[in-house]
Amino acid sequence: MNSPNRPADGLATFDMFADLPAEEISALEMAMELKRLPAGKDIFREGEETRCGYFLLDGRVSIWYRRGDQEEQARVLEPGEMFGEEAVLGLERRHASAFVETDAMVLRAPSAALRDRLRSLPKTSEVLQTIARGRRLVRGVSFPWLSPDESVFLATRKTNVLLVPGLALPILLGLLSLAAFPVIRSQGWPEWGYGIAGAGLLAALASGAWSALDWSNDYYVVTKRRIVALRRVPLIYDDRQEAPLGMIQSVAVSSSVDQRAFGYGDVVVRTFTRPIVFSSVPNPNTVARLIETIWKRSLQSHEQDDREEIGRLLAQRLKPNAPGGESLEQTEPPSPPTVPLPSPAALNALQTRAERDGVITYRKHKFFLFRNLFLPVLLALVGIPLAAVVAGGLLPLDGFWGFLLTAGVVGAGIAWGVYEYLDWANDLYQVTPDQILALHRKPLGDEERRSAGLENILSLEYDRPSILARILNFGAVKATVGQVNFTFEEVGDPVHVQEDIFRRMESKRKRAADSQRRARREEIADWIETYHTLTRGEPGGESEEPE
Repeated sequence: MNSPNRPADGLATFDMFADLPAEEISALEMAMELKRLPAGKDIFREGEETRCGYFLLDGRVSIWYRRGDQEEQARVLEPGEMFGEEAVLGLERRHASAFVETDAMVLRAPSAALRDRLRSLPKTSEVLQTIARGRRLVRGVSFPWLSPDESVFLATRKTNVLLVPGLALPILLGLLSLAAFPVIRSQGWPEWGYGIAGAGLLAALASGAWSALDWSNDYYVVTKRRIVALRRVPLIYDDRQEAPLGMIQSVAVSSSVDQRAFGYGDVVVRTFTRPIVFSSVPNPNTVARLIETIWKRSLQSHEQDDREEIGRLLAQRLKPNAPGGESLEQTEPPSPPTVPLPSPAALNALQTRAERDGVITYRKHKFFLFRNLFLPVLLALVGIPLAAVVAGGLLPLDGFWGFLLTAGVVGAGIAWGVYEYLDWANDLYQVTPDQILALHRKPLGDEERRSAGLENILSLEYDRPSILARILNFGAVKATVGQVNFTFEEVGDPVHVQEDIFRRMESKRKRAADSQRRARREEIADWIETYHTLTRGEPGGESEEPE
């Protein structure tokens, strides 16, 4: 099926194939044909028979999932991605639809031929199976923290083997409970025995469901920007730990003899702070290799951009009149924005998030305000029955002293409530284009202000540590700065708070990296221009040729 018009690079440019043997990649390409796809056409529809697997060389293809009577766009693929992974997994029907957004070039192979070829390519097969299973794993799963232009490169979770010990006790309890029913009947035991057996069966079902849900709630995700570990304990705990790809120092695999026997292990991604561990994942070596690939490719892409920019600068320097160069203003880094100090005025009375002039300001969740107001309000309300008691003459106080006592109780409750509100309202957290800030101010008391540059944040995580935190959606967002944690405590919707910080981190890092690369490119261009000037000779000097 090899086409004479096949691009020279082909699959070798795909991130997923970066470290695979060249002979395996070539053998895989031999099972494929080159196909041009016109824009505006469906490649396949959800529910149709699986016929081919596709590898996108050029153009853009969108993937859609059916939600009831509607279709929802899941992601838009760029060159270097695989789709139609049902062909790799041997599934008979399509689980999604694919639509050609712009004219596209693909390599495709019939499903049967693709799987047949992969049987003789063990390393390539393992990579494609791992990626395809990850795509299927996250189908229909919502990750609200993903940026609009960010897609999942790799997804995995704990191996199915770990379900066995978690389900063993519930299954045993369920079998014993079922066996108890005929025994109770044959032995003529009291009817309350049926209740005990039924309760045991329900406990087994609940325990088994909880174990399965606990196993399925953990996800490990890799995008082309970051690595993420999602850990959830049903109804109790919710945590997300992540780090940008640029913060990775090394990737390693750790496994015991037992784990290797069942084909799983831990992938340990070491960052500048504590490691992110993909715990007990299947095919750990393949997962580690794919993480290393996407990490190193992200570094190489910056180097390629630098080389192209140096070439452009040299062309502009050596041909100063050539059109199309950047103006002086374009080459200057933008001035840093002026950031105001945190101020309660940025938020309305009960507002917990506001964005103004590029600065996002947060307060603690309203639950903590209402919790702290409970006793002051209760004290103020005590004034109502107290006034009735005084008016009825049940206390040995005359009118003036009774009124003074009632007013004092009500006034104390109101003053206490005002203090608690100001204490809640004055605790602010901010995310600016350059830093994160925290202001803790006691009414009529001490004030503490902390700040940290976004470029110094090494990793981010959030947690919702209780059932109540999950229900009301509040928690803590922790940014690791050096050896200490900078914590946004008790904020609402910690997932989006973390994402706000991450987006500002990425923007800040990009600006800093662009500025550094620009300075480095200018320096290299200066050296080469100087060398060019010295070696070509200056006009106007004496001729070396004798008269």
